[in-house]
Amino acid sequence: MPLKLYIALIAGLLFFESHSRENIFVNPNTDKIEEDILYYVNLDRKAKGLRQLRLNKIESSIAEQHSRNMATGKVPFGHDGLQTRAKKIRKQLGGISMVGENVASGQMTAKEAVEGWLQSPGHKRNIEGDFTLTGIGWAKGKKGMIYFTQIFTK
Repeated sequence: MPLKLYIALIAGLLFFESHSRENIFVNPNTDKIEEDILYYVNLDRKAKGLRQLRLNKIESSIAEQHSRNMATGKVPFGHDGLQTRAKKIRKQLGGISMVGENVASGQMTAKEAVEGWLQSPGHKRNIEGDFTLTGIGWAKGKKGMIYFTQIFTK
């Protein structure tokens, strides 16, 4: 069976899989997945002549929490709560004028997640948008489903 890739569009698809909290596996290989996503996103941006995004720890923490919440079933897969996440970022960083978010879910690598986003016009627009900072987080459930979140700000 081919790799299943579930990508949420802001207006679109919602996917939900319930996991118990004790079966969630978060950041076992500190920063490796985040670094890989940042690498592939910035590789695409560089090819388009765009500035590289800088990883922000505050945004990454918020992105990781969203991924964990999706993995545990606390929130459905998607962008629910994005405005709340944006307010938290603004409160801690101040002066944020734009916020975007990409989420993905499946048994895939960081590269496959970014490749999936680049096939979606809305997600590609975030990757190639006029953003300067990014936060990246992920969580993995018992059945191997990985939930990725990337937040973009300017």
